[in-house]
Amino acid sequence: MKVLVCDDNQDDLDRVAALLAEPCRKVRAQITAASRPEELDDLSCFDLAFLDIDMKGMDGLTLARRLRAVRPDAVIVFVTNFVQYAPEGYEVQAFRYLLKPTLEEKLVPCFDLAVQELLSRRQSITVRAGGEMVELPLRDILYFQSDQRTATAHLAGDNREACRFYASITDLARQLEGAGFLRVQRSYLVNMAYIRRFQSDAVELQNGTRLPVSEKYYAQLKQRYLLWKGQTTWRLF
Repeated sequence: MKVLVCDDNQDDLDRVAALLAEPCRKVRAQITAASRPEELDDLSCFDLAFLDIDMKGMDGLTLARRLRAVRPDAVIVFVTNFVQYAPEGYEVQAFRYLLKPTLEEKLVPCFDLAVQELLSRRQSITVRAGGEMVELPLRDILYFQSDQRTATAHLAGDNREACRFYASITDLARQLEGAGFLRVQRSYLVNMAYIRRFQSDAVELQNGTRLPVSEKYYAQLKQRYLLWKGQTTWRLF
C-alpha cells in the first residue's frame, strides 16, 4: 500500500507524515511526502492520498483530479485550514475532509477508516470466460451488459477487451448488492463510481458511454444512486 502526502508548507507536511508513520508501519504502507506535487512522475501507484488544497504550483483539487483519472479506486482525504473549500471535495469523490487544527485527534482514526474503504474497493468477482477462471477487480468494471444468458463486463481503460461469460444479470446484481453496482435497466448493471451524470433517460459514464435508464423505476434508481454517493463521498471528519 502506498500513501501520498502533499503540502507546500514543509512544517505541515512533516507533521502529517509523522502522525501517519506508526499507523502506516502497522499496515506495511509506504509514505511519499511531497511539497511540490507537480513534480511527481507517476500517480497511479498511490492507494491513499492526504492532500492540502491551497498549494502553490499545483493545487490539491487539480492533483486529486489527476489521481482520480489514473486510479478511480484511490481514497482521497483533503487536509487544510480552510473549511470553505469543503464542497469542492464532492467533485473528486473525496473520502474525508480534515481541518489542520484537529490533526492530532482526527488523522489516525481517519487513516484507519480510509484503509477499510480502500480494502472494500479492492473487491473482485471471479467468472469463467473462454474455459478459464478470470478474476475481475470490481474497480476495473464500468458496467455489465446482459444478452439472454450471456453477460459482458465492459472494463475501464483504453484498448481493454470486454470479458464475456455465462451468467444471469439478476444473479450478478444480487451478488454485487452493496458493492456499488446499480441495475439501471434490465440489461445493464453499472458501477456507480464511474457515473458522471444520472439523467431521466440515461446514465453517462466517465468515458462518455451512455446507457438507458428504466423510465418506470427512474425515481427509485436515482434515489439509490444519490444515497450511495452521499455515503461514499467526502465528509468533514
